[in-house]
Amino acid sequence: MSKSFRRSVLLLLSVILVFVVAACGNGKDEPTASDSATTAATTTATTAAPADNATVAPTDAPKADPVKYTLNIHYSTDDEKDPADWAIAEVKKQFPNVSFDVSPQLNDNGESLKARIATGDLPDIFLISPSHLDAAIQTGSILDLTAAWNASGAQSRMQQNAIDTQLKYKDGKIWAIQGAGAGINPLYYNKKVFADNGVKVPTNYPEFLAAVKAFNAKGIVTIPIFAKEAWPIGAFFDMFAMRANPKGMMALNDGDIKASDPAMADAINKMAEIIKAGVFQKGATSADYDTARSIFHTGKAAMLVNGEWDIADMVKDGMNMADVDFLDVYPTTDAGKEDTNKEYKPGGAELGGVAVSSKVKDPEFAQKVAIAFAEKLAQSGYVKAGRIDSTFSLDGLTSELPMQEMTKKLKENHPQYKVLSTVAHSLPNKKFATGFGELLQKLVAGQSAADFIKAVDALQESSK
Repeated sequence: MSKSFRRSVLLLLSVILVFVVAACGNGKDEPTASDSATTAATTTATTAAPADNATVAPTDAPKADPVKYTLNIHYSTDDEKDPADWAIAEVKKQFPNVSFDVSPQLNDNGESLKARIATGDLPDIFLISPSHLDAAIQTGSILDLTAAWNASGAQSRMQQNAIDTQLKYKDGKIWAIQGAGAGINPLYYNKKVFADNGVKVPTNYPEFLAAVKAFNAKGIVTIPIFAKEAWPIGAFFDMFAMRANPKGMMALNDGDIKASDPAMADAINKMAEIIKAGVFQKGATSADYDTARSIFHTGKAAMLVNGEWDIADMVKDGMNMADVDFLDVYPTTDAGKEDTNKEYKPGGAELGGVAVSSKVKDPEFAQKVAIAFAEKLAQSGYVKAGRIDSTFSLDGLTSELPMQEMTKKLKENHPQYKVLSTVAHSLPNKKFATGFGELLQKLVAGQSAADFIKAVDALQESSK
């Protein structure tokens, strides 16, 4: 190879090397307008001071995978959907990756849920009543929430009375988070219906019986009751029984008194007599909650047995609230005995509430979501409907509805109320509770007082 040829090759290589170095030195692309805008926006979002109540997440934080839970709660009517939807929206603020597939819980006295517990086919998160806790725990169908609850900090926001009476099961563990606090079952009445028909608002049993007969003569239902479920009949029963014994049906559950004892037998005879006189609508034992309640809400009935929560529902259903009140004293005693045990009221504080299926994926995370949902669901009744029975603090929350006069009256009188009983399905002796609920439905269907008393006495013996 000649020297001139070698020089030519070296020169060519040098030129190529210059181009390569230049290209490497200019290897970073020039930013486009959109790139610059993105960079500026990212910088601004990262460095700007956050707005009030806002949380700025790190830009490099990984996004959580979407999670959808099946949720079975009371979700049949707007009165139930509005609070639940608010609670769900609040939970999503805390857990943006979470969504819910909501199904309404049937008002069938818990039969559907009982069957699902037996088969193990449970929703991820659902409402459970006290009567189903034993079966769910024994079958391993629900998670023990104790550790998750203790780690959540939610206890600092729960009402102390609820912590004391509605949180821990008899085994000392937490299996569900209750949202509804202690309350009574008022006997509501429509003042206009009484006035328009010339019927006296009753203050004792003889006047109550006379009112029932007067309304029947005019084709008006006195009390529409949803006796497809046992608890409203139990509340009606306690309106009579508590005048004989302050504990009402709880005294029967505990064996303090027999149905055949004179005072209790007298109360039962009064109840059976007024049922026979037609205090309830026809087909009461097949009536569900919404059907029975709508009769009163549309002004077609004189009275209603329900919980405190129904006040807000009356407002939403368009009732003239100036026409509605509740009786301060249940009209279930003989004349002259109106003050007997008058401060004792049917109602009670239940266990149960939001529970989590043991088959849920990622149980630890699901429990966090369920506890957050339980708290928000408890508060939703106040925010959306003005209810005051939340087990959690309502501090910092504003109700969308003004407080009704009946709610103010309840709030003022609650310190004087004494509730020593509970709802029928929450009676602690589960065998007695189940049988007693069935007997109450038979009494509404026309069973005689004598047969009912005999059956309750027998049930007490067999439930020991």
